[in-house]
Formats: sequence, C-alpha cells, structure tokens
Amino acid sequence: MKAIKALVAFMGVLLIAGLALLGWGLYSQAGKLATKTKSAPVAVTEDFGAVAVPVPAGSRVEQVLVAAERVVLRLTGPGPERFVVLDPASGAVSGSFVLTPEAPAPR
Repeated sequence: MKAIKALVAFMGVLLIAGLALLGWGLYSQAGKLATKTKSAPVAVTEDFGAVAVPVPAGSRVEQVLVAAERVVLRLTGPGPERFVVLDPASGAVSGSFVLTPEAPAPR
C-alpha cells in the first residue's frame, strides 16, 4: 500500500510540474506570437490616378471586399453575378469570376 501511495504522490508531482512547464512555455511563446501577427500598415507611396475597370452595362457594385492584398468587387445586374479582382497598388484588374447557373441534372 505504501508503494501505491508513493507512486500516486510521485505522479501528482509530475502532473503539477508538467502543467507548470506547459504554462511557462505558453507564456514565453505568447510574446513572440503577438509580434509576428502584427502587420505593418500599408503605406501608399504614390497615386496611380484614375483607372478604368471594365464593368458590364447595367451592372452595379453590390459589395467591396479587401482580401489578401487584393480588392474584390461583387457586381450584379442584368447578366450573371461577377466578381472582379483588383490590385490596389496599381489599380489593374487581376482577373474576374463570372457565376453562371448550372443546368439541372436530368432525373
């Protein structure tokens, strides 16, 4: 019985020591993670002027999103819904996505 009590006490000490080391490790790494996640502010160095973005006739901008250093415009109108991806540094159109309805599957 003494051996079991000693083993349980030893395991309790190991558990507490492990939790203490885990807490210390998280605390010491938290400062490093906080400095990595902060991003530098984007500085605009020069104006790129007016840029013509091709938009289908009758379309209107429904939504503007900024994602991964790109600007995404969601256009709706008489035609299919379209997403236009712009490069904010130059104003150039990087590409676009046209959402076209799929024909229903035959039954």
